[in-house]
Amino acid sequence: MIIDETKRLIIREIEEKEAEEASALLDLFYGKEGKSFTKDMVSAYIKNAYGFYGYGYWGLFEKDTGEFIGIAGFREGSCPLEAGYCIREDRRGMGYATEALKSVMEFAEEDFLWVLEEEKQGIEVTAEVLMIYEKNGQVLAYARTTKDNKASVRVLQKNGFKECKSFIK
Repeated sequence: MIIDETKRLIIREIEEKEAEEASALLDLFYGKEGKSFTKDMVSAYIKNAYGFYGYGYWGLFEKDTGEFIGIAGFREGSCPLEAGYCIREDRRGMGYATEALKSVMEFAEEDFLWVLEEEKQGIEVTAEVLMIYEKNGQVLAYARTTKDNKASVRVLQKNGFKECKSFIK
């Protein structure tokens, strides 16, 4: 399923044939948290997450080359939505993360405003750098990063995220 086409990207569900590439990107994305992803784990994700939640992390494919260059989307089951993205190292600094996040946030604003109505769980969210995206005065999405990841902070800021200390989800 195609989520969106931007000027340079096709954003769509990851397919089984891309599970190995996706596992390498997810390792890069979550490696700092001590998590590791295998091809089998990504295959299970592909079979279950999209159908159950209706969203997740989608693949980013260059229109010109068709290459799988990254992931972007939302952590499943997160309310508000937890946004995340990771671009292959050889494609960083080219604006792909900004372009992808803009697209998935537009998708969220169209299809996931229901998260604003969800009952709060009373869990405080904090991070070294916590950025929130508000809609109608409520947190629609958030993202976490580290102080040394200045590029990610800039991507989030360009897409309307603002830094905060914490919030209750």
